[in-house]
Amino acid sequence: MTETKPPCPRCGKASLMMTAARVAELVAAIPIEPSLRVSPAAYEARLERCASCAALRENLLCAWCGCFVQFRARPKAGYCPNPAGNKWQDT
Repeated sequence: MTETKPPCPRCGKASLMMTAARVAELVAAIPIEPSLRVSPAAYEARLERCASCAALRENLLCAWCGCFVQFRARPKAGYCPNPAGNKWQDT
């Protein structure tokens, strides 16, 4: 019996398996100047708001813009694309 991998939620390719752990690994590997990224507490606050949003898909993707929220939440310039308003304004 062969194990089937769930497809990448963004591109749908079965050969790619994007998990929260893999995305976190990729986010950590991308260098962002410390002055351009939010604090660890603000990053976690942003992700918590995403976790409670109905637009979050697969615990990874924003249905409003299609991005991996872990990437969008890290830079200070990142924002929540919710049409009702930026849920990260105070983070």
